[in-house]
Amino acid sequence: MGVVVVTGGTRGIGYAIARRFAESYPIVTCGRTPLHVARLRSLHPDWDVQEADLSQKENALAFGAYIREKYPSIAVLVNNAGAFLPGSLLQEEEASYEAMLSANLHSSYYVTRSLLPVFLTQKRGLIVFISSIAALQAYPNGSAYSIAKAGQLSLARNLREQLKSYNVGVTALLLGATLTDSWAGAPYPPERFILPEAVAELLWSIAHLPPPTVVEEVVVRPMLGDL
Repeated sequence: MGVVVVTGGTRGIGYAIARRFAESYPIVTCGRTPLHVARLRSLHPDWDVQEADLSQKENALAFGAYIREKYPSIAVLVNNAGAFLPGSLLQEEEASYEAMLSANLHSSYYVTRSLLPVFLTQKRGLIVFISSIAALQAYPNGSAYSIAKAGQLSLARNLREQLKSYNVGVTALLLGATLTDSWAGAPYPPERFILPEAVAELLWSIAHLPPPTVVEEVVVRPMLGDL
């Protein structure tokens, strides 16, 4: 059957996805904050929860190596880990730009590259990128984030072409505003957001379509549109 790997699974979208798939699959996940990792281990002692800051290349590669060594089969890899810092190209510090690339693009690149040997050997499975509508349109106060997410979407599209012959699917979910801690304190009612549980349910359906079907890209927005 294989495990389901969810990066950044201690909170928000990643946690909702891990909970949904845990009904039928062993879960491997990670988080960068020790307190959140400890809490998740306490809540779900049957999950394999690792502490790892995937924005650091060595940590992303080590996380992948750990999974390759311990688990011979992967059903689904969900590249969910990411972060958001506001800023415009006219004013932001270079460090913010580099942080957005590392958290949102490099993390998924290195984890996926590290786990590709498993998928190429087993010739099945699904690789998912939790992306953003920022990959499709520019935001004046989210420039570096938009650039990173556009790069992640390009990564997903390239992988899709290269993994066709290996029977490995690649899906990018392009999400609008989703009710997570990133929006804490925002002056909007809950109905203006996508619920993380809705994302998890959508991904469950995508992962269980009859073969040989693959969903390449899906745009998901709140009913009332973007914020």
